[in-house]
Amino acid sequence: MLEKNSSLVFIVKKTNQLTSEDLEQLLLLHNKTMNKKRTKRQFEDKYSLNFLGFSFHSLMICNNKIVGCNTAIPQEFIFFKKKYTFGQWCETLIDDKFRGMLSNFKKLGNILNKELLKNNIYFIYGLPNRTLYIVSKRLLGMKDIVKLDYYVYPIKLNKFLIKYYPLNNLLSFFIKFLIKFRFKFKKRFNNQIQKIYNNSFHQSRYNNNEDYRIFNINGCKIIYKIDISERFNKAKIIWIVDILPLYKLNLENAVDYLRKKYDDIDLIIYIGKISSLPYNLIKIPSHFIKENNIVSGKILDEDKIDNSIFDYKNWNINSSNFDYR
Repeated sequence: MLEKNSSLVFIVKKTNQLTSEDLEQLLLLHNKTMNKKRTKRQFEDKYSLNFLGFSFHSLMICNNKIVGCNTAIPQEFIFFKKKYTFGQWCETLIDDKFRGMLSNFKKLGNILNKELLKNNIYFIYGLPNRTLYIVSKRLLGMKDIVKLDYYVYPIKLNKFLIKYYPLNNLLSFFIKFLIKFRFKFKKRFNNQIQKIYNNSFHQSRYNNNEDYRIFNINGCKIIYKIDISERFNKAKIIWIVDILPLYKLNLENAVDYLRKKYDDIDLIIYIGKISSLPYNLIKIPSHFIKENNIVSGKILDEDKIDNSIFDYKNWNINSSNFDYR
């Protein structure tokens, strides 16, 4: 698909249609916009290791130079017992000289959605930053699906609440004391909308990245990573990215396993939306969360996907569904 707008050209390409020059320009745009270096291998792993072998890139071009892009990765989902492909909106990059032109952002999104529809992708979803979240609702018709919750096990809080020392130690002790009086009980989260986890998804999502660690316990697979937080005084945080299958007991066992395995961890975090609180986690109030935690989406074909997709109770969703953690 190719469209023109004055001196700008808008076009959608699949990853395997990008020229070597396209790829170089996209890497430069990413590295400049995100202030973070991405290699050619990282780009190809992220966008080519899915089950289709490519992703979709809407490009904004000025004088033969890519100055903007909007990207979606195809993901396999079960939607009420039927198999569909959804588009995971994962990246929008605009050169700083072209920002603020909302019509260009709208054009990038619209031509991407049209191309997805041509490829039998009837729904797109994403977890954009706060600015893109607001703009995408106004200009692209994205609707809220779910507000993700942050569930934590506080091991040490002194790096998060420095000015409250020594109360941070007392708070951590008090929270863990309360947790001890909760009861374990089995509960399966029955969700009608969930990703299909297989080898191609694993490769696409984790890109053979050694930062992600995997262990299996009692027939459950746990995927997690450990980060050193610059924001919180180099606190060491375990992010539980995925639980397969997602049962309440499996999540509880994962937390217990990780807190015993590592003696230098400050915090364990799981991000998602679950109907029953695990006995060993607490839920952080939303006003403490600084990044956007609202997942939004858009139906591209209402004959294929109905509005039940916007009912958060139908979703099995967590960090594994996105590319930001």
